Amino acid sequence: MGHRTGTRVRRSVAPVVDAAVASLGGCDHVDAVAVDLAPGTSAPDFARTVLAGTPDWVHGLLTVRDKLMAPFGLHVQKRIAPGEIRVEPGARLGPFRVLTVSDDEVLAGDDDKHLDFRTSFAVREGATGPEGVCTTVVRYHRRAGHLYFKAIQPFHNLVVPRVVARAGS
Repeated sequence: MGHRTGTRVRRSVAPVVDAAVASLGGCDHVDAVAVDLAPGTSAPDFARTVLAGTPDWVHGLLTVRDKLMAPFGLHVQKRIAPGEIRVEPGARLGPFRVLTVSDDEVLAGDDDKHLDFRTSFAVREGATGPEGVCTTVVRYHRRAGHLYFKAIQPFHNLVVPRVVARAGS
């Protein structure tokens, strides 16, 4: 499913959470996925590749989510064409607003009435060379946020590793 031969995706990795947790003031959920990267890949390159490689079926899921959630006043996504992806503070990238950018980490996320989330696209040295780590940190608002995340978590667990794998070397 879009995985290149030799791409290793690891789900049980140490997440990159310092900036994400600090920006949320705590968290209720954390997960991380790592993939091997080519030497010299920066965090903005990693984030851009992950976001540009999002398959159409994921955009379809997000469209369904938006139609179901819009009546409740939750944020809806604007699909960004791969050529329009700007990894710079303040840029809107589908469900993400880019918060900070450095060579080592891009921190993105959004705040909504039911939950706040941050996604870190970090590059660090792994056991076999450079790796990209995509960490998701979530903070719920009330029970509604917890229930919402539990409902979408199976999709999150399906989508994130597949999308991150496409960015691997």
